[in-house]
Amino acid sequence: MSRLKHHFNNLKQTLCNFGYTLSYLESNLNDLDLFYDAMFPELETVTSESATSWIYSRKMRSTKALQERISSVKYLSEYLNSLGIEAFIPDIKVGRSFHKRPQMMNDGQLQRFFAAADGLKPCVASPNRELVAPVLFRLIYSCGLRNSEACLIRMEDVDLQCGIIRIIHSKGDKDRVVYMCRQMADLCRRFDNVCATKHPGRKYFFQLSAERFHPTKHNVDDWFDLLLGIAHLDNEFCDKPTVHGLRHLFAVKSMKACLSQGENFENWIKYLSKYMGHESVRETMYYLHMVEALIPEYRKAIEVITKGIGVVHEEF
Repeated sequence: MSRLKHHFNNLKQTLCNFGYTLSYLESNLNDLDLFYDAMFPELETVTSESATSWIYSRKMRSTKALQERISSVKYLSEYLNSLGIEAFIPDIKVGRSFHKRPQMMNDGQLQRFFAAADGLKPCVASPNRELVAPVLFRLIYSCGLRNSEACLIRMEDVDLQCGIIRIIHSKGDKDRVVYMCRQMADLCRRFDNVCATKHPGRKYFFQLSAERFHPTKHNVDDWFDLLLGIAHLDNEFCDKPTVHGLRHLFAVKSMKACLSQGENFENWIKYLSKYMGHESVRETMYYLHMVEALIPEYRKAIEVITKGIGVVHEEF
């Protein structure tokens, strides 16, 4: 039993007296008690760390479930404050823009996924996918591209000598320049040499055939699902991973590297926001809380960062 549990009955009675009927509160408080007992056995109040840790300790399948956990902590903290016990009240906004936290592969799962891509067999119904898929998925992962952005890369927008891709008229009708790492640029050059013999004078970098100038988003989604099955990854997640999860993984790993190397986070996050084609830094900050949930040892560093630059938790 945690050191907070003796407050729960009075909290529920107080809310009842005010006319609240909160069917979720009982189960959430029980879960909170078990979490505190295991993770914060000496803690007698709600802190920023303990609140955020518990709220995101489970994978939420809906906005409603996440909001109920946030509300449970808010009610408890407000009650503790009324008793003169200083408690943190979370200010986590959950609106229509909230999406379920994407399922992301670990390093071992990524290796299995790309091994499956490298072993794809030719398919008459999907010409040249065995050549395109391994490169396209690696490009999405290593450069944080959107699915549609990768599909629509034109030859005139690729500078393989300098390792640069120009993303034209992407989301929000924005243009940007993306830099490839050396290994990715080398892979793209080898891919281009092969494709130049198959489709001389092609318009799109990932041209599939003489009739199909580029893959569609749906093609790539289908390839991704196929590879999950080949790699036996389709049953290893609560919710099925998607292609967009590779972009999420790029962002999370980039933030992890920044935190590990002690870079100036405020400057660095602005660069990442531009690199990924986000509307604003606030949109990019969504991934910071994914780092916090996936890699708890970064929690204290993230708390310092978010306080320092005035960030409000918001899901995008």
